[in-house]
Amino acid sequence: MKVLAIDSALGACSAAVWDQTVMSGQQKIMSRGHVEELLPMVQAVVTESGLEFAQLELIAVSIGPGSFTGLRAGLAAARGLGLALNIPVHGVTTLEAVAAAAVRLPSTASSDAILVALETKRADIYVQTFDGLGVAMSEPLAQLPLAATDLLSANTSLCGDAADRVRAELSVERRDTIKCLPDIERPGAGDIAEIAAGRMREPVPAEPLYIHPPAAKIPEFAGRLRP
Repeated sequence: MKVLAIDSALGACSAAVWDQTVMSGQQKIMSRGHVEELLPMVQAVVTESGLEFAQLELIAVSIGPGSFTGLRAGLAAARGLGLALNIPVHGVTTLEAVAAAAVRLPSTASSDAILVALETKRADIYVQTFDGLGVAMSEPLAQLPLAATDLLSANTSLCGDAADRVRAELSVERRDTIKCLPDIERPGAGDIAEIAAGRMREPVPAEPLYIHPPAAKIPEFAGRLRP
């Protein structure tokens, strides 16, 4: 299956074309500017893959948790492409995409669990626990790093761009029992594509997953003058 995957939910922008393996892909670390970067990146990876847009069969997109602006940019682009190409658009969470990257590492083969910790740019962090195969064992949550340490067992791998904040709350003795994966920080479009392609029979809708409510609120009277 030929899949175009895109991610702009967190501190990066990435796109990839996948068909059993990543045919082409790009990622750029960035805290802002996702809207301007995403569509040129999509065009570039499709061109690099040697495919035409008309040959794509699925659009996969990260649905969060993540930043409000980044999520909306990625979802809008994915839905627009899906509509134009008349192909389905399926969602993948940022947490499960990071867990999938961790599963591929030989060092996690003996782990009982994987804890993904992602930045919120607030005091708390996004966390979720997965088993050694990347299957979710808990619901995605927003917790303070200290509370997240309760999710760590003695044989857990810890990854994500907020992993250091969780590790810092552990005692020296407990740190030695946790495997930290410093190279697994944020979602990759290739993992998003593979996850979406693997669950075509039970797809996840391309709807935003918000754990925090948006910081921007609709004003009273929806911006109209009071009656």
